[in-house]
Amino acid sequence: MSNASLAGAVAVITGASRGIGLSIASTFAGEGAQCVLVVRDRSAGEAAADKIGKIGARPHVLVADVSDRGEIAAIALDVGQLFSRIDIIVNNAGILLDEDRATPVSTMDIAVFRRTLDTNVVGALNVSQVLLPSMARGGRIINVSSTMGQLTGGSAGYAPAYCISKTALNALTQALAADAAARGIMVDCFHPGWAKTAMGGAGATVDPADSAKVALFLATRPQSDETGLFWDHSGVIDW
Repeated sequence: MSNASLAGAVAVITGASRGIGLSIASTFAGEGAQCVLVVRDRSAGEAAADKIGKIGARPHVLVADVSDRGEIAAIALDVGQLFSRIDIIVNNAGILLDEDRATPVSTMDIAVFRRTLDTNVVGALNVSQVLLPSMARGGRIINVSSTMGQLTGGSAGYAPAYCISKTALNALTQALAADAAARGIMVDCFHPGWAKTAMGGAGATVDPADSAKVALFLATRPQSDETGLFWDHSGVIDW
């Protein structure tokens, strides 16, 4: 029998072709999980699956834009044909647009705001709502958030659409946690650190593999009534 912490678990991970999502999928596969990568680009997803296949079971690749409810409903059917249940959902897909980085909230383009919310918040809601009926009792939903959405300590005003989207994602985490508690499904969000990814940029300091360790902890921590929490590498943090 395998000693891997996720042996036999089925994990659906969005935005999994690169960066933090790829690291989470790689870590989960290395711990015995069967992973489903939800990506926007088929070729990038297949390349990621090839990399992960050298560590554990080669993941299945499904193509969808998380902000498109119809596309998410379609992949739910595909997942249902592959597996009898889902144990873990990781809502990782997210965007931080250059226009958002460069513009204060007072002059923010509403189209940039809506596009950011559609991916970072509506996308997570779409995936959670559509896949939740297929989740096993005791399953986990993990939302990749950011302290840029943290209300404690105030705001620097940078990337307002992204920051607001992460605040909203944190609120969604709490709402989902309350809704799913009766089924023993735990829902948490976490700050991955300033990760060395395309989004993080040249100054980033955290290896995505270290970010993935927090996701692994949340996927494997003992069943608890303490859910709907915000985490980082040190533990539970303020909202």
